[in-house]
Amino acid sequence: MSEQSQDTPDQASEPARRQEETEREGTAFVQVTRRRAPRFRSFAVTGLVLAFLLAAVVAALTPPSGGYSQRALFGYLFCAFGLVLVLLGALVAVLLDRRTGTRPRPRRRGRGTSRV
Repeated sequence: MSEQSQDTPDQASEPARRQEETEREGTAFVQVTRRRAPRFRSFAVTGLVLAFLLAAVVAALTPPSGGYSQRALFGYLFCAFGLVLVLLGALVAVLLDRRTGTRPRPRRRGRGTSRV
């Protein structure tokens, strides 16, 4: 029975001893929050790439008429589709951000690390 009484104080002082060691080493942990959200730029660039491909296909399939060449038609279509699809991509990113409910989750990180 005396062994059990000796184990209990050692177990209670173990976390305090570990904390003292980490403070001496300078590696104490701090609470950080990390927000996980969609990358808006990626969604906008995806919309721009889709606009480029769509404009190229439509310009290639449409015969030149009305004084416009296929290159001019491609340029106009790319501007129009680009504007619409970039805004649509950004809207999708905003909706995903709202729907996923990206709440910051607390994490523990060492004081010396500067990772973002």
